[in-house]
Amino acid sequence: MSRHPWISTQGRRLSLAALLSLGFVASASAAPVGLQATGGWYTDNSNFFLGAGARFGLGTITVIPNAEYVFVSSAKEWTLNVDGTMSVLPLGIASVYVGAGIGWMTVNPDRGDTNTDTVWNLIAGAGLNTFPFKPFGQFKYSIKSGNDPFQFAVGVRF
Repeated sequence: MSRHPWISTQGRRLSLAALLSLGFVASASAAPVGLQATGGWYTDNSNFFLGAGARFGLGTITVIPNAEYVFVSSAKEWTLNVDGTMSVLPLGIASVYVGAGIGWMTVNPDRGDTNTDTVWNLIAGAGLNTFPFKPFGQFKYSIKSGNDPFQFAVGVRF
């Protein structure tokens, strides 16, 4: 059961679809479009995750719709996010960025009801720009009711 009963599951899915569509439409005229793959762990429970997303460049701002699957025992857990980052220290070989976003964290235990929480993401990271697969590392703090997970991720952009 959701912590926000007035927002239905269908309403959340519609909101996510609208945000993703907005990102695609807004980026249609933008030049840089790419993909990213991530992996890492949540430090609150040491659970490993894998994720993937698209990247749409809008000047110094990048819109990143992405999904993550968290490997937990006795349940299935995943997140759907729309994050935005802004380069605050753009260098030729590397860049430092900060950002924020919105997401939905769903936990489906083997026994019990599925729970979906809306989360607000705060992001800080750095990436290298001189390799074909551009490696990066980032921290993401997800704010939600109750336990606020902190994530460390490494990945590649291409």
